[in-house]
Amino acid sequence: MLRSRERAILILGGAAAVLILLVAFAVIPGVNKVRTLSRASFLAERELADLRGMRPELTRLDREVRPKAARVAATANPSESPLSRLTAVIQEAGFPPSSVSLKSAGARSGEYFSEESFDLKVDNITYLEALRLLSRLENGPLPVVVRTAQFKSRYDDGRYLDATLRLGFLKPSAK
Repeated sequence: MLRSRERAILILGGAAAVLILLVAFAVIPGVNKVRTLSRASFLAERELADLRGMRPELTRLDREVRPKAARVAATANPSESPLSRLTAVIQEAGFPPSSVSLKSAGARSGEYFSEESFDLKVDNITYLEALRLLSRLENGPLPVVVRTAQFKSRYDDGRYLDATLRLGFLKPSAK
């Protein structure tokens, strides 16, 4: 038989064990979950505020992309290859074939558009001719995007340069 003092200690010990287990398995994980959800909620609210702040820029970019998308759709099914079409545009610009080199550089596809890349090298041109060529390619009838442009001054005459352009010929993505 247990005496009343031993019984009281046993009951208090059991209550303490239950309380410790309750804190360890219920309260602490609950508090951690509340903290985690609070942080996630704060981050989500901040990202939403950032997205709302970007809305004018996204609207502006959408307005800029729509004309290019219309040109891509209008030139979707031509009988000529992109290489021959680019060559024709460059020849129309008046560059001699001996100073122009156009090579395919691969393709990549996106969600809405696919792109064929080309490397265009033009030797011995002036800065003004290079700017006119860039303008003609970007704003011309073909859906072309100039990805990179590298210009190097000629060693023999500083008024002329050699240009290397990475062009992207856009086509609708085959879904």
